[in-house]
Amino acid sequence: MRIAAITCLLLLTSVGQAADVIPQYLVGIWATSDAVFRGEALFEGQGLYLDTDGVGGVIGGPPPIGVRIEATYNPDTKVIAFQMTEYGKVVGKGTYTYDPARKIIITGDGVELHQRFDHISSSIRQSLGLEPKSR
Repeated sequence: MRIAAITCLLLLTSVGQAADVIPQYLVGIWATSDAVFRGEALFEGQGLYLDTDGVGGVIGGPPPIGVRIEATYNPDTKVIAFQMTEYGKVVGKGTYTYDPARKIIITGDGVELHQRFDHISSSIRQSLGLEPKSR
C-alpha cells in the first residue's frame, strides 16, 4: 500500500512538471543588429524574447510595442511556431526559422535576429507580462 501511494505521488509530480518546449540554445533575447537596449529592455529595432516554457514576446520600436507569444520548436525543421495572444485569446500566428550554422533566427519576412542575451531575467519577464501559460 505504501509503495502504491509513493508511486502515485511520483506520477502526479511528474505530470505537473511539463518538459521545456524551447531548447536552451534558443532561450534569451534575440534582436536585429541595429537594436538599442537599456539593460534587457528593447527600445529600438526588432526583437524576440523566448524562454524555455515557450512564453515570450515579439517587440519592435520605437516606441517599443510588443505582443505576448506562446511558441514551440521543431528541431527537425528548425521552425519556431508561435501564437500571438492578447488577454488569453489568439490574435495571430507566425513562424521563425533557426539557422544553426549561422546561429541566427530568421523572421517570416527575412529579418535576421542575433542572440543578445542567453537568458531572460525574472524581472524583465515580469515587466513584459510574460507569465507562464496556463495549463
